[in-house]
Amino acid sequence: MAPPVKIGERKRGGSVVSREKIEEWLRASVVEIVKNLRESPLLVHLYAEANGGLSTTAKNPEAEDWKAMVGRWGRGEERTPEGVIFVEKLADDENDHDGYNGGEGATSAWGIVAQGRGTDCGPVCYLLKTTRVGSGMGTVCTHFCLVKVKSFREAALSQLNNSWLVQTGQ
Repeated sequence: MAPPVKIGERKRGGSVVSREKIEEWLRASVVEIVKNLRESPLLVHLYAEANGGLSTTAKNPEAEDWKAMVGRWGRGEERTPEGVIFVEKLADDENDHDGYNGGEGATSAWGIVAQGRGTDCGPVCYLLKTTRVGSGMGTVCTHFCLVKVKSFREAALSQLNNSWLVQTGQ
């Protein structure tokens, strides 16, 4: 059994969630995120469970009124998440230029921003590369790669490609 989740000191509105915990939860949620990409843009709510586990809810943020949702959290009508993850497909013109497209059997790039409860740490940013491959028998498999953003000055494709390169002799 996993130890209980320690998410930080108590603050107004609940516990503060560390950047490290959000990154851990993001990596643990990536399969669920990939399963729900057809609903993108995607807003994933992260909830710590008493047994140390994690539960998630994925929604299309365009289908939800943010102010109404925050109001329900404030009134206690809904549980406030320990963190949120926003996922959006990168711009088509950038994707097309870099050889990405969105059809079946295609590779797509996604931007991910995750933020924990509390304002003590900034958000974490990742890139997700997905490739959908059909079997010819009606089934589709999605391969994916998750990479932490290293620089906002370097193009997404460059960062994704560089994550696969191994530099030797250093």
